[in-house]
Amino acid sequence: MHVGDLSSGASKMALALKHLLMKWESATETWDDATSRAFHKESIEPLTPDVKETLEAVGRLAEVLARAVRDVSDAGG
Repeated sequence: MHVGDLSSGASKMALALKHLLMKWESATETWDDATSRAFHKESIEPLTPDVKETLEAVGRLAEVLARAVRDVSDAGG
């Protein structure tokens, strides 16, 4: 990962969310009560849209950084 490379971190974040959701699904096979449902509603559910929004923002920022690198490279030539 080089300076300004956001895709590695974004990929790790997306993969971490995927793993969390898989583990949560597995946990709900044996933990299904009011407490687990409350935990899911308060802690798990909000993560998916938040992570997706963050990944979209990182994508936009990566585009801006790539454009800046190109502009700097073109100006130096």
